[in-house]
Amino acid sequence: MDLKTQGAWLIHHANKLQTVNTIAFDNIKTAGKAGILLSALSTSEEFTLNQSKVDALAKEANISKLEQRALLEILQANELIDIGQSGIAILGLTTSTTLEHTSKIFQSQEPDKTEFASILLSERISETPYRREDILTEISDLYKIDSTSLSSFQQNIEQIGLVDVENIDNQNILYFNGNLFKRENTKKIQQVLSSLSQDEQTKLIQFNKLLDEKACIESSQAIAILGDQLYSKLSAIGMFDINVVSNEKGEVGFLTKPSSFSKYSSSDVDDAFDLAKAFVSSLTYGMTKSGSSRGNITMIEALLKALIRGEEVGPVDAIGQDYKVLELKHVVEIKQGSKRSWQGNIRSGWMMKLLKKDVGELALQAIKQGNISEQSLISLPSATINKYKGPEINRVNMRKKQVDRTSKDTNDMIMALRTGGF
Repeated sequence: MDLKTQGAWLIHHANKLQTVNTIAFDNIKTAGKAGILLSALSTSEEFTLNQSKVDALAKEANISKLEQRALLEILQANELIDIGQSGIAILGLTTSTTLEHTSKIFQSQEPDKTEFASILLSERISETPYRREDILTEISDLYKIDSTSLSSFQQNIEQIGLVDVENIDNQNILYFNGNLFKRENTKKIQQVLSSLSQDEQTKLIQFNKLLDEKACIESSQAIAILGDQLYSKLSAIGMFDINVVSNEKGEVGFLTKPSSFSKYSSSDVDDAFDLAKAFVSSLTYGMTKSGSSRGNITMIEALLKALIRGEEVGPVDAIGQDYKVLELKHVVEIKQGSKRSWQGNIRSGWMMKLLKKDVGELALQAIKQGNISEQSLISLPSATINKYKGPEINRVNMRKKQVDRTSKDTNDMIMALRTGGF
């Protein structure tokens, strides 16, 4: 397994470990949270932050003051940051290099074999569902894990949520996770189709075609096409990514294809921190929900290309209010500035600059895949978003509802995704 893929799983596992009170997989949690903090602080170019900005970015990344101090020391020991009198200087990094450094930090912590085992197991069940007994036997043989340790390992990964458990019957229990569709998924979609009724197949084909065209679709439209039950069970196995943005008026969900956010390898690596998804969801929200005309940018594609070139966009009043979630995630910088118009007049107001170039490039790629890039806008989209929830949180919530309702909803599809059979 390469460093980037391992790093992506460290981030995934660390996010899961944040939600439970356990000392298991402590080196994974430490390295993963160091990677999360590094991503929160870093930009495409070397950057210096004052302590108040570091505190704000760390808080948004769900890192406490106590954790922050220790994690900054780890990052400095690995020569990724320099803590000085004027602030903290951070190397210019991409998502890929951040993941690689996360892996190196993990390896320097002298992790135990069960931690390595949890990562390899997750990688295997992201390719296809496995029978629990088979994959645990394989992993325990490979890492020489004794039966007592294996029993504890099984309990930990299931209770923490590092795996999804699907009970087919008394003899067959399957492991899978939410990354099944983040890589080449044509074959897997065909396998899912084979498990559905004719009516469900028709609905899924229709929706897939629309999602290919649009790139990002509001969840209410998806439910209208698929129906509640089919929407729920497809979401529970991770066939679509549900991105939820919210403000004082409530929450709005947007669906994207997991494989849309892959550039060099797969979307679980290329967009491991869900930043490109947050970017696209914010822009789509502005396009579909805003009735305000407060700027002069007419095309989403033109906006993103200008940002990727390093240009500052604006001045537009909406920028100062509507892209807070992207500012808190250190994807963009928002500040007051001036710019000469094509008419020669000097205009002043809020300006926006892209800080993470690779995130902008990935967002542009996803948008260009569908005709969202062809929609003319009167203004820079007015998003007014102050919170973003990524796909895995939403998938797990949907999965819990499925388990509460009936196991039959996902059994057939999970079995169809298995290769070979029992």
